[in-house]
Amino acid sequence: MDTYRSAEPKSLTPVLILVLLACAAAQAQQQQTPPPQREDGPPPLRYIPSDVRQRLEGEKDVKGRARLSMEIAEERLARAAQLANDDKFESATAEIGIYEAVVEDTVNTLRGSSGAGKVNNKYRDIFKRVEITLRSHITRLETIRRTLPERHAVYVRDAIDFVRDRRDQALAAFYSDSVLREPRIPDSTTPEGERANSYTSAQPAPEKKPDQQEKQQQ
Repeated sequence: MDTYRSAEPKSLTPVLILVLLACAAAQAQQQQTPPPQREDGPPPLRYIPSDVRQRLEGEKDVKGRARLSMEIAEERLARAAQLANDDKFESATAEIGIYEAVVEDTVNTLRGSSGAGKVNNKYRDIFKRVEITLRSHITRLETIRRTLPERHAVYVRDAIDFVRDRRDQALAAFYSDSVLREPRIPDSTTPEGERANSYTSAQPAPEKKPDQQEKQQQ
């Protein structure tokens, strides 16, 4: 009996070793497994597809290219809205990425073409039209954002901030050197008209009354 009992733990030792090795292997495999990706995935890629790039490069006139760019941007917004309504949320945000790239290309192209310094009336008009169009796009982006789940809507909020920034750049270029300051009209002029300007004529010195002349002589 004693011999049997002393042999029992020896028979269990290999089993325990195998169990411990299996647990260690499982733990090591869990540590090597990469963590799951975020449900919302990476942000949409901001790029211009080759077909869109060809359309833009084909328009050589600056004003015509700006108009075409805004048309393409509106096309992408329309696609994004339709995809969002169809519950194709990732495709909708992908269209938003292309939209952002087209807007950025538009503003950068205009700023590069207008050059540094004073912006002439032609470019001011183009910048103003772009600014008005982008202002209307903000409302459309807000509508798209409300149709998306939160994990996708966050990218549209970023797009809204992006468009507002580019709109500010267009406004800055539009107002650059466009406001002419009028000469300040003096609050009062001297009797001799020393401060007279184009807005006020010189005023003659007021005639003194006889009693005032007598007091000055005294």
